[in-house]
Amino acid sequence: MRSLVVTAGLVLAAGSGAVMSANACACGGVVSGDSSARVNSETAVLGWDGRRETVLMRLGMQFAGDDAALIVPTPTPATVSAGNSDSFSELSRMTAPERVTEYDWFGSGSLGGETSGAAPGSGPDVLGQVQLGPLEATTLRGGDLTGIREWLDTNGYHLRPEVSATLDPYLREGWSFVAMRLTSAKPLSGALDPVRLTFDSDRFVYPMRMSAAATTPQSVHLYVFGDHRMTRVDADTQPHTITTEFASPVSEPSNPDLKALAAGDNYLTELSIYIPDPTTITSDFLLGPAAEDVPVRDRVVSKEYVEILGLPAGYVLIVAGLSLVGVIAGATLRRRSAQ
Repeated sequence: MRSLVVTAGLVLAAGSGAVMSANACACGGVVSGDSSARVNSETAVLGWDGRRETVLMRLGMQFAGDDAALIVPTPTPATVSAGNSDSFSELSRMTAPERVTEYDWFGSGSLGGETSGAAPGSGPDVLGQVQLGPLEATTLRGGDLTGIREWLDTNGYHLRPEVSATLDPYLREGWSFVAMRLTSAKPLSGALDPVRLTFDSDRFVYPMRMSAAATTPQSVHLYVFGDHRMTRVDADTQPHTITTEFASPVSEPSNPDLKALAAGDNYLTELSIYIPDPTTITSDFLLGPAAEDVPVRDRVVSKEYVEILGLPAGYVLIVAGLSLVGVIAGATLRRRSAQ
């Protein structure tokens, strides 16, 4: 069976080891004999209580093949479960531009608007496998590079040798992996249902080191809940473009998934990250409080042209002002004549 693989920087070959065309995304590369295969978007929501981290991830894909997969490294073994796409709808509402109306009393404008981040050959332990609709998710722990490659090969994934340098550091540091495969044979076009990964971690982290193997620019879109405005604090920020799209305290989410993920932290930060040269990726994204909790939010400003008694308000005020000046001037002249 042919296998399409999307990885966190991990480029896998499909079929019997042939090197096929690859299309990179922020979470890695798509490899398939189908040249139209694409990962169009990657969005994730992150929450961390100082010990336990949750990542709710959604990928947009276009693919006409038989199978697809995603491999994500995590500091400790992750619990995998299905997420709810309504979470992302609520996030869009929470971070929507602020709408304000300005009244133009002098006719200087018109109604309108503007829009303002082991022993060699040791295989991994399979800790669990769960079916999430069309996705099959397997949690792996332990093993070495040779053992991991053998497991992937046996299960239909064929690791390209040139990405070993990006996979090996995670293994040496004792990280685990979640391997997810799309088992449906139906063509894909659009966003997959979100997947929730929950794992213990002593740092607020988003895995990115394996994306150094990508051959095209990378983009990633993150929503981060915290008790302060959040930013990236890892060593790779200099060559990357990090745009804070939104930062502000928000009301407690009504969506159960977001409510559990936020865990009482009500400051939401939205980051857009663009990496023009993937070879500059040397670390995972580390997240921490920004220097200041300066709010960031787009504004859509509507200006209304206000008229009074059928005339532009500005004209009415000017006429009234001139009339008052005339009265004062007339009274002054009369006083002078009387003298």
